[in-house]
Amino acid sequence: MKLISSLLVSLVGIISLAQDARYYQYDLNTLYLNPALTGERIYASKGVQLNTNNGYHSTNASRESGNVVSSVGVDMPLTNRFAIGQFLGNNRSASGAFNTFNFLISGAYKIINPATNDDKSSLAIGMQLGVLNTSMNTQNFTYASQYNPNSATGFDNSFASGENFTRQSIYALDNNLGIYYRTKFGAKKTLLATGLSFYHVGSTNQKNSIDHTTDLRTNFHIHLIYPIGNTLTLTPKFLYMNQSNAKEYNTGFLINYTGIKHVEPIVGINWIYQKALVAQIGLKLNENNIFRVSYATSIGNFVAAGSRGMEFSYVHISNRKLQPIQKSSSNIDTKEEKNNETIPTPKTNDPEDIYYLLKMKNIITRLTILANTENISPKDIQKELDKVQEELKELANVQTSPEMTPIIDAYIKQIEDKLKILQQKLQKK
Repeated sequence: MKLISSLLVSLVGIISLAQDARYYQYDLNTLYLNPALTGERIYASKGVQLNTNNGYHSTNASRESGNVVSSVGVDMPLTNRFAIGQFLGNNRSASGAFNTFNFLISGAYKIINPATNDDKSSLAIGMQLGVLNTSMNTQNFTYASQYNPNSATGFDNSFASGENFTRQSIYALDNNLGIYYRTKFGAKKTLLATGLSFYHVGSTNQKNSIDHTTDLRTNFHIHLIYPIGNTLTLTPKFLYMNQSNAKEYNTGFLINYTGIKHVEPIVGINWIYQKALVAQIGLKLNENNIFRVSYATSIGNFVAAGSRGMEFSYVHISNRKLQPIQKSSSNIDTKEEKNNETIPTPKTNDPEDIYYLLKMKNIITRLTILANTENISPKDIQKELDKVQEELKELANVQTSPEMTPIIDAYIKQIEDKLKILQQKLQKK
Protein backbone atom coordinates (compact mmCIF):
# COMPACT_ATOMS: atom_id res chain seq x y z
CA MET A 1 0.00 0.00 0.00
CA LYS A 2 2.86 2.40 0.77
CA LEU A 3 4.28 1.80 -2.69
CA ILE A 4 0.91 2.50 -4.29
CA SER A 5 0.54 5.66 -2.20
CA SER A 6 3.98 6.85 -3.22
CA LEU A 7 3.21 6.24 -6.87
CA LEU A 8 -0.09 8.12 -6.62
CA VAL A 9 1.58 11.04 -4.88
CA SER A 10 4.25 11.11 -7.58
CA LEU A 11 1.64 10.94 -10.31
CA VAL A 12 -0.30 13.84 -8.80
CA GLY A 13 2.93 15.83 -8.61
CA ILE A 14 3.87 15.14 -12.21
CA ILE A 15 0.42 16.07 -13.47
CA SER A 16 0.23 19.24 -11.37
CA LEU A 17 3.61 20.44 -12.56
CA ALA A 18 2.94 19.60 -16.18
CA GLN A 19 0.16 22.16 -15.82
CA ASP A 20 0.43 25.56 -14.17
CA ALA A 21 -0.97 26.18 -10.70
CA ARG A 22 -4.64 26.96 -10.22
CA TYR A 23 -5.82 29.90 -8.11
CA TYR A 24 -9.44 30.09 -7.02
CA GLN A 25 -9.20 33.87 -6.55
CA TYR A 26 -7.63 34.46 -9.94
CA ASP A 27 -9.12 37.96 -10.24
CA LEU A 28 -6.92 39.16 -7.35
CA ASN A 29 -3.81 37.48 -8.77
CA THR A 30 -3.64 39.86 -11.72
CA LEU A 31 -0.03 39.29 -12.83
CA TYR A 32 -0.64 35.53 -13.00
CA LEU A 33 -3.85 36.10 -14.95
CA ASN A 34 -2.75 38.57 -17.63
CA PRO A 35 0.47 40.60 -18.14
CA ALA A 36 -1.64 43.46 -19.56
CA LEU A 37 -3.16 43.91 -16.07
CA THR A 38 0.17 45.31 -14.85
CA GLY A 39 -0.69 48.63 -13.21
CA GLU A 40 -4.44 48.06 -13.64
CA ARG A 41 -6.69 48.38 -10.61
CA ILE A 42 -9.77 46.20 -10.94
CA TYR A 43 -11.39 46.64 -7.52
CA ALA A 44 -9.67 49.65 -5.96
CA SER A 45 -7.95 52.97 -6.65
CA LYS A 46 -4.73 53.69 -8.49
CA GLY A 47 -1.28 53.47 -6.94
CA VAL A 48 1.35 50.91 -6.01
CA GLN A 49 -0.30 47.50 -5.65
CA LEU A 50 0.84 44.49 -3.62
CA ASN A 51 -0.87 41.14 -4.31
CA THR A 52 -0.37 38.04 -2.19
CA ASN A 53 -2.13 34.74 -2.89
CA ASN A 54 -1.67 31.57 -0.87
CA GLY A 55 -3.55 28.37 -1.67
CA TYR A 56 -3.63 24.89 -0.23
CA HIS A 57 -5.24 22.13 -2.30
CA SER A 58 -5.57 18.82 -0.45
CA THR A 59 -6.69 15.35 -1.50
CA ASN A 60 -7.21 14.02 2.03
CA ALA A 61 -6.84 15.00 5.67
CA SER A 62 -3.06 14.78 5.61
CA ARG A 63 -1.19 18.00 4.80
CA GLU A 64 1.65 15.92 3.32
CA SER A 65 -0.72 14.97 0.52
CA GLY A 66 -1.63 18.55 -0.27
CA ASN A 67 -0.57 20.76 -3.15
CA VAL A 68 0.52 24.22 -1.96
CA VAL A 69 0.61 27.24 -4.27
CA SER A 70 1.67 30.76 -3.34
CA SER A 71 2.54 33.99 -5.11
CA VAL A 72 3.52 37.60 -4.48
CA GLY A 73 3.20 40.38 -7.03
CA VAL A 74 4.01 44.07 -6.92
CA ASP A 75 3.15 46.51 -9.70
CA MET A 76 2.67 50.22 -10.23
CA PRO A 77 1.86 52.69 -13.02
CA LEU A 78 4.75 54.96 -13.97
CA THR A 79 2.67 57.22 -16.19
CA ASN A 80 -0.83 57.22 -17.66
CA ARG A 81 0.41 54.73 -20.23
CA PHE A 82 3.30 52.71 -18.76
CA ALA A 83 3.32 50.31 -15.80
CA ILE A 84 5.85 47.83 -14.43
CA GLY A 85 5.69 44.95 -11.96
CA GLN A 86 7.36 41.88 -10.50
CA PHE A 87 5.88 38.45 -9.84
CA LEU A 88 7.06 35.47 -7.75
CA GLY A 89 5.13 32.19 -7.77
CA ASN A 90 5.72 28.76 -6.28
CA ASN A 91 3.85 25.47 -6.78
CA ARG A 92 4.74 22.58 -4.47
CA SER A 93 3.27 19.17 -5.15
CA ALA A 94 2.14 16.57 -2.64
CA SER A 95 4.88 15.61 -0.15
CA GLY A 96 7.13 18.25 -1.67
CA ALA A 97 8.44 15.82 -4.27
CA PHE A 98 8.00 18.26 -7.15
CA ASN A 99 8.29 22.03 -7.19
CA THR A 100 8.11 24.86 -9.71
CA PHE A 101 9.24 28.41 -9.05
CA ASN A 102 8.59 31.40 -11.30
CA PHE A 103 10.23 34.83 -11.32
CA LEU A 104 8.94 37.43 -13.79
CA ILE A 105 9.38 41.09 -14.64
CA SER A 106 6.14 42.50 -16.02
CA GLY A 107 5.30 45.56 -18.10
CA ALA A 108 2.20 47.01 -19.78
CA TYR A 109 1.41 49.84 -22.18
CA LYS A 110 -2.00 51.47 -22.63
CA ILE A 111 -2.86 51.89 -26.30
CA ILE A 112 -6.08 53.68 -25.30
CA ASN A 113 -5.18 56.06 -22.49
CA PRO A 114 -8.03 56.36 -19.93
CA ALA A 115 -6.70 59.74 -18.76
CA THR A 116 -7.75 61.26 -22.08
CA ASN A 117 -11.37 60.01 -22.04
CA ASP A 118 -12.52 60.55 -18.43
CA ASP A 119 -11.53 56.97 -17.58
CA LYS A 120 -14.33 55.60 -19.75
CA SER A 121 -12.20 53.05 -21.60
CA SER A 122 -8.73 51.54 -21.65
CA LEU A 123 -6.88 49.14 -23.94
CA ALA A 124 -3.56 47.70 -22.76
CA ILE A 125 -0.98 45.18 -23.94
CA GLY A 126 1.46 43.50 -21.60
CA MET A 127 4.53 41.30 -21.55
CA GLN A 128 6.46 39.33 -18.93
CA LEU A 129 9.99 37.96 -19.07
CA GLY A 130 11.61 35.76 -16.47
CA VAL A 131 12.81 32.37 -15.33
CA LEU A 132 10.92 29.13 -14.58
CA ASN A 133 12.61 26.56 -12.34
CA THR A 134 11.42 22.95 -12.01
CA SER A 135 12.86 20.56 -9.44
CA MET A 136 12.29 17.01 -8.21
CA ASN A 137 13.28 15.63 -4.80
CA THR A 138 13.43 11.82 -4.60
CA GLN A 139 14.51 11.68 -0.97
CA ASN A 140 11.12 10.53 0.34
CA PHE A 141 10.37 8.05 -2.44
CA THR A 142 10.01 4.35 -1.55
CA TYR A 143 10.23 1.37 -3.92
CA ALA A 144 9.31 -2.31 -3.98
CA SER A 145 12.94 -3.26 -3.38
CA GLN A 146 12.75 -1.51 0.03
CA TYR A 147 9.90 -3.69 1.28
CA ASN A 148 10.53 -4.94 4.85
CA PRO A 149 7.74 -6.83 6.69
CA ASN A 150 9.47 -6.10 10.01
CA SER A 151 9.24 -2.34 9.51
CA ALA A 152 6.34 -0.41 11.05
CA THR A 153 5.55 1.15 7.69
CA GLY A 154 6.34 -1.95 5.64
CA PHE A 155 9.33 -0.25 4.01
CA ASP A 156 12.88 0.50 5.08
CA ASN A 157 14.56 3.47 3.38
CA SER A 158 17.98 2.19 4.47
CA PHE A 159 17.66 -0.59 1.87
CA ALA A 160 19.18 0.17 -1.50
CA SER A 161 16.39 1.07 -3.91
CA GLY A 162 18.23 -0.02 -7.03
CA GLU A 163 17.04 3.17 -8.74
CA ASN A 164 19.27 5.93 -10.03
CA PHE A 165 16.86 8.85 -9.58
CA THR A 166 18.56 11.86 -8.02
CA ARG A 167 17.49 15.33 -7.03
CA GLN A 168 17.15 17.37 -10.22
CA SER A 169 16.59 21.00 -11.05
CA ILE A 170 16.22 22.71 -14.42
CA TYR A 171 15.85 26.35 -15.44
CA ALA A 172 14.14 27.78 -18.51
CA LEU A 173 13.41 31.25 -19.85
CA ASP A 174 9.75 32.24 -19.63
CA ASN A 175 7.78 34.68 -21.78
CA ASN A 176 4.12 35.71 -21.39
CA LEU A 177 1.90 38.05 -23.43
CA GLY A 178 -1.55 39.55 -22.91
CA ILE A 179 -4.14 42.11 -24.00
CA TYR A 180 -6.82 43.71 -21.81
CA TYR A 181 -9.78 46.02 -22.52
CA ARG A 182 -12.25 47.70 -20.19
CA THR A 183 -15.04 50.21 -20.69
CA LYS A 184 -17.73 51.97 -18.67
CA PHE A 185 -21.24 52.47 -19.92
CA GLY A 186 -24.77 53.29 -18.78
CA ALA A 187 -26.08 55.68 -16.17
CA LYS A 188 -24.86 53.42 -13.37
CA LYS A 189 -21.27 53.43 -14.67
CA THR A 190 -21.25 49.69 -15.26
CA LEU A 191 -17.73 48.40 -15.95
CA LEU A 192 -17.05 45.64 -18.46
CA ALA A 193 -13.54 44.19 -18.63
CA THR A 194 -12.08 41.35 -20.66
CA GLY A 195 -8.69 40.02 -21.60
CA LEU A 196 -6.73 37.30 -23.38
CA SER A 197 -3.31 36.08 -22.31
CA PHE A 198 -0.72 33.48 -23.32
CA TYR A 199 1.83 32.03 -20.89
CA HIS A 200 5.08 30.22 -21.85
CA VAL A 201 5.00 31.70 -25.35
CA GLY A 202 7.68 30.20 -27.58
CA SER A 203 8.88 27.79 -24.89
CA THR A 204 9.78 24.39 -26.22
CA ASN A 205 8.59 21.34 -24.33
CA GLN A 206 11.32 20.49 -21.85
CA LYS A 207 11.15 16.82 -21.03
CA ASN A 208 13.61 14.94 -18.86
CA SER A 209 13.33 12.47 -16.00
CA ILE A 210 11.22 15.08 -14.20
CA ASP A 211 8.72 14.67 -17.04
CA HIS A 212 7.84 18.35 -16.89
CA THR A 213 6.69 20.45 -19.83
CA THR A 214 6.09 24.15 -20.28
CA ASP A 215 3.10 23.86 -22.57
CA LEU A 216 1.37 27.03 -23.69
CA ARG A 217 -1.32 28.18 -21.25
CA THR A 218 -4.17 30.31 -22.62
CA ASN A 219 -6.44 32.43 -20.41
CA PHE A 220 -9.62 34.22 -21.45
CA HIS A 221 -11.29 36.23 -18.70
CA ILE A 222 -14.23 38.59 -18.47
CA HIS A 223 -15.98 40.34 -15.59
CA LEU A 224 -18.72 42.90 -15.10
CA ILE A 225 -19.02 45.33 -12.17
CA TYR A 226 -22.66 46.36 -11.89
CA PRO A 227 -24.02 48.64 -9.11
CA ILE A 228 -27.39 47.56 -7.69
CA GLY A 229 -29.14 50.41 -5.95
CA ASN A 230 -27.00 52.44 -3.56
CA THR A 231 -25.55 49.69 -1.37
CA LEU A 232 -24.75 46.64 -3.51
CA THR A 233 -22.33 45.85 -6.31
CA LEU A 234 -22.65 42.63 -8.33
CA THR A 235 -19.57 41.27 -10.12
CA PRO A 236 -20.23 38.30 -12.43
CA LYS A 237 -16.99 36.82 -13.77
CA PHE A 238 -15.75 34.01 -16.01
CA LEU A 239 -12.38 32.41 -16.74
CA TYR A 240 -11.44 29.87 -19.40
CA MET A 241 -8.03 28.21 -19.13
CA ASN A 242 -6.42 25.77 -21.53
CA GLN A 243 -3.05 24.05 -21.22
CA SER A 244 -2.02 20.94 -23.09
CA ASN A 245 -5.06 18.61 -22.92
CA ALA A 246 -6.49 20.26 -19.80
CA LYS A 247 -9.37 22.73 -19.94
CA GLU A 248 -11.07 24.61 -17.13
CA TYR A 249 -14.27 26.68 -17.07
CA ASN A 250 -14.60 28.84 -13.97
CA THR A 251 -17.70 30.99 -13.57
CA GLY A 252 -19.18 32.80 -10.57
CA PHE A 253 -19.96 36.14 -8.98
CA LEU A 254 -19.11 38.42 -6.06
CA ILE A 255 -21.44 40.71 -4.12
CA ASN A 256 -20.08 43.78 -2.29
CA TYR A 257 -22.18 45.57 0.33
CA THR A 258 -21.27 49.26 0.25
CA GLY A 259 -23.67 50.54 2.89
CA ILE A 260 -21.04 50.68 5.66
CA LYS A 261 -18.55 53.54 5.63
CA HIS A 262 -14.97 52.40 4.88
CA VAL A 263 -15.91 48.70 5.04
CA GLU A 264 -17.35 46.51 2.29
CA PRO A 265 -18.25 42.89 3.17
CA ILE A 266 -17.78 40.53 0.22
CA VAL A 267 -19.43 37.18 -0.47
CA GLY A 268 -19.27 35.07 -3.59
CA ILE A 269 -19.36 31.67 -5.17
CA ASN A 270 -17.58 30.04 -8.11
CA TRP A 271 -18.32 26.89 -10.04
CA ILE A 272 -15.45 25.12 -11.78
CA TYR A 273 -17.12 22.91 -14.37
CA GLN A 274 -17.12 19.22 -13.30
CA LYS A 275 -14.37 19.90 -10.74
CA ALA A 276 -15.16 22.11 -7.76
CA LEU A 277 -17.53 24.48 -6.01
CA VAL A 278 -15.83 27.46 -4.35
CA ALA A 279 -17.30 29.71 -1.63
CA GLN A 280 -15.68 33.09 -0.94
CA ILE A 281 -15.93 35.68 1.83
CA GLY A 282 -13.90 38.80 2.39
CA LEU A 283 -13.64 42.48 3.27
CA LYS A 284 -12.63 45.61 1.42
CA LEU A 285 -11.32 48.29 3.78
CA ASN A 286 -10.90 52.00 2.96
CA GLU A 287 -10.70 51.30 -0.79
CA ASN A 288 -7.08 50.21 -0.31
CA ASN A 289 -7.14 46.77 1.31
CA ILE A 290 -8.89 43.62 0.13
CA PHE A 291 -8.96 40.40 2.16
CA ARG A 292 -10.58 37.28 0.79
CA VAL A 293 -10.79 33.62 1.84
CA SER A 294 -12.00 30.73 -0.33
CA TYR A 295 -13.00 27.17 0.44
CA ALA A 296 -13.42 24.66 -2.39
CA THR A 297 -14.91 21.21 -2.39
CA SER A 298 -14.78 18.72 -5.24
CA ILE A 299 -17.76 17.85 -7.40
CA GLY A 300 -18.38 15.62 -10.39
CA ASN A 301 -15.61 13.15 -11.17
CA PHE A 302 -13.45 14.52 -8.35
CA VAL A 303 -15.82 13.65 -5.48
CA ALA A 304 -14.31 10.20 -4.96
CA ALA A 305 -10.88 11.72 -4.40
CA GLY A 306 -12.21 13.86 -1.56
CA SER A 307 -10.40 16.87 -2.95
CA ARG A 308 -10.80 20.20 -1.24
CA GLY A 309 -8.80 23.38 -0.90
CA MET A 310 -8.45 26.73 0.83
CA GLU A 311 -6.99 29.96 -0.45
CA PHE A 312 -6.14 33.27 1.21
CA SER A 313 -5.60 36.52 -0.68
CA TYR A 314 -4.60 40.01 0.36
CA VAL A 315 -4.28 43.06 -1.87
CA HIS A 316 -2.92 46.39 -0.66
CA ILE A 317 -2.93 49.52 -2.78
CA SER A 318 -0.90 52.56 -1.83
CA ASN A 319 -2.12 55.93 -3.08
CA ARG A 320 1.39 57.35 -3.02
CA LYS A 321 1.73 59.97 -5.73
CA LEU A 322 4.09 59.03 -8.53
CA GLN A 323 6.13 61.39 -10.65
CA PRO A 324 5.46 60.48 -14.29
CA ILE A 325 8.60 59.84 -16.37
CA GLN A 326 7.16 61.48 -19.50
CA LYS A 327 6.22 65.12 -19.78
CA SER A 328 3.86 66.95 -22.08
CA SER A 329 4.98 69.90 -24.15
CA SER A 330 2.09 72.05 -22.92
CA ASN A 331 2.52 74.50 -20.03
CA ILE A 332 0.13 76.15 -17.57
CA ASP A 333 0.94 79.29 -15.57
CA THR A 334 -2.29 80.94 -14.42
CA LYS A 335 -3.98 82.45 -11.35
CA GLU A 336 -7.44 81.65 -10.11
CA GLU A 337 -9.52 84.11 -8.15
CA LYS A 338 -11.09 82.82 -4.95
CA ASN A 339 -13.23 85.46 -3.24
CA ASN A 340 -10.59 88.20 -2.67
CA GLU A 341 -7.65 85.78 -2.62
CA THR A 342 -5.52 84.56 -5.50
CA ILE A 343 -4.64 80.91 -5.91
CA PRO A 344 -1.23 80.58 -7.52
CA THR A 345 -0.90 77.67 -9.90
CA PRO A 346 2.66 76.40 -10.24
CA LYS A 347 4.28 76.08 -13.61
CA THR A 348 3.83 72.50 -14.63
CA ASN A 349 4.08 70.39 -17.73
CA ASP A 350 3.02 67.24 -15.96
CA PRO A 351 0.09 65.83 -18.00
CA GLU A 352 -1.77 64.62 -14.91
CA ASP A 353 -1.41 68.02 -13.20
CA ILE A 354 -2.75 69.73 -16.32
CA TYR A 355 -5.66 67.31 -16.58
CA TYR A 356 -6.50 67.81 -12.88
CA LEU A 357 -6.39 71.62 -13.11
CA LEU A 358 -8.60 71.78 -16.19
CA LYS A 359 -11.19 69.45 -14.66
CA MET A 360 -11.29 71.38 -11.38
CA LYS A 361 -11.65 74.71 -13.19
CA ASN A 362 -14.48 73.31 -15.24
CA ILE A 363 -16.29 72.08 -12.11
CA ILE A 364 -15.88 75.43 -10.33
CA THR A 365 -17.09 77.37 -13.39
CA ARG A 366 -20.23 75.24 -13.67
CA LEU A 367 -20.99 75.50 -9.94
CA THR A 368 -20.47 79.27 -10.00
CA ILE A 369 -22.93 79.69 -12.86
CA LEU A 370 -25.41 77.44 -11.10
CA ALA A 371 -25.03 79.26 -7.78
CA ASN A 372 -25.63 82.65 -9.46
CA THR A 373 -28.69 81.48 -11.39
CA GLU A 374 -31.94 82.49 -9.68
CA ASN A 375 -34.61 80.45 -11.44
CA ILE A 376 -33.35 76.90 -11.42
CA SER A 377 -35.25 73.76 -10.52
CA PRO A 378 -34.22 71.44 -7.65
CA LYS A 379 -33.99 68.61 -10.17
CA ASP A 380 -31.35 70.46 -12.20
CA ILE A 381 -29.39 71.32 -9.06
CA GLN A 382 -29.43 67.70 -7.86
CA LYS A 383 -28.42 66.45 -11.29
CA GLU A 384 -25.38 68.74 -11.29
CA LEU A 385 -24.43 67.76 -7.73
CA ASP A 386 -24.50 64.07 -8.68
CA LYS A 387 -22.32 64.78 -11.71
CA VAL A 388 -19.80 66.72 -9.61
CA GLN A 389 -19.66 63.89 -7.08
CA GLU A 390 -18.75 61.38 -9.81
CA GLU A 391 -16.11 63.72 -11.24
CA LEU A 392 -14.51 64.26 -7.84
CA LYS A 393 -14.32 60.51 -7.29
CA GLU A 394 -12.51 60.15 -10.59
CA LEU A 395 -10.13 63.03 -9.77
CA ALA A 396 -9.25 61.40 -6.44
CA ASN A 397 -7.41 58.74 -8.45
CA VAL A 398 -5.38 61.18 -10.57
CA GLN A 399 -1.70 61.04 -9.62
CA THR A 400 -0.70 64.68 -9.30
CA SER A 401 2.71 66.03 -8.33
CA PRO A 402 3.45 66.67 -4.62
CA GLU A 403 3.72 70.45 -5.18
CA MET A 404 0.09 70.44 -6.28
CA THR A 405 -1.20 69.68 -2.75
CA PRO A 406 -1.84 73.29 -1.58
CA ILE A 407 -3.41 74.16 -4.92
CA ILE A 408 -5.71 71.13 -4.71
CA ASP A 409 -6.75 72.13 -1.17
CA ALA A 410 -7.64 75.63 -2.38
CA TYR A 411 -9.72 74.31 -5.28
CA ILE A 412 -11.55 71.90 -2.98
CA LYS A 413 -12.33 74.79 -0.61
CA GLN A 414 -13.81 76.74 -3.54
CA ILE A 415 -15.97 73.79 -4.53
CA GLU A 416 -17.15 73.29 -0.94
CA ASP A 417 -18.22 76.95 -0.78
CA LYS A 418 -20.22 76.64 -4.01
CA LEU A 419 -21.82 73.39 -2.85
CA LYS A 420 -23.01 75.05 0.38
CA ILE A 421 -24.74 77.74 -1.65
CA LEU A 422 -26.45 75.13 -3.84
CA GLN A 423 -27.52 73.07 -0.84
CA GLN A 424 -29.07 76.17 0.72
CA LYS A 425 -30.97 76.75 -2.51
CA LEU A 426 -32.28 73.18 -2.39
CA GLN A 427 -33.47 73.61 1.21
CA LYS A 428 -35.32 76.84 0.36
CA LYS A 429 -37.11 75.15 -2.54
